[in-house]
Amino acid sequence: METLLCKWILLGSLMICHAYVTFTNLKCVMVDKSFGDVKCHIKAVNRTHKYIDLTARLFKGPAENVTVNLKLMRYDHGYKPFFIDLSYDACKFMKNPKNPFVSSFYNTFKKNSNLNHTCPYDHDLIVDKLYTGNLERNFDNFPSMMNGDYAFFTEWFMNKIQRAYVNVYFRLTGSRDN
Repeated sequence: METLLCKWILLGSLMICHAYVTFTNLKCVMVDKSFGDVKCHIKAVNRTHKYIDLTARLFKGPAENVTVNLKLMRYDHGYKPFFIDLSYDACKFMKNPKNPFVSSFYNTFKKNSNLNHTCPYDHDLIVDKLYTGNLERNFDNFPSMMNGDYAFFTEWFMNKIQRAYVNVYFRLTGSRDN
């Protein structure tokens, strides 16, 4: 049994190749304009790497009872769900970050953000200079990710009312030969 496990780990490590991530588009919309305002943009560092800035100003607060719907989408004649489609209570997650999928998503931006404490949030929410290198390190952990166009679709609810959505579109290349 141990030999089989060692072979499986070795085979998995051989399949992992370095992935290159490029942001291709970004959509940020505050659905309820009376609740707040969101601004975001992609900025090019050089020809291959870009970063994202996002600022959400809350007019009504504090933000409590926050639920996030997270979907990983893959482009195939339109964006279709791929592998991850879940909802989670963001306040509970910040108290006890046990979900591996949510942790992986959160780890991509936590060092670049002020979203680093439990609810309530009574200040502007900022993601500052989320560099594509942050994503490249995470995608190295997923050998099944194929080259192509992907997106993270997120919907943000507070008190069971949709307040905003943020869609991050990116291209993954160099993960394996297609």
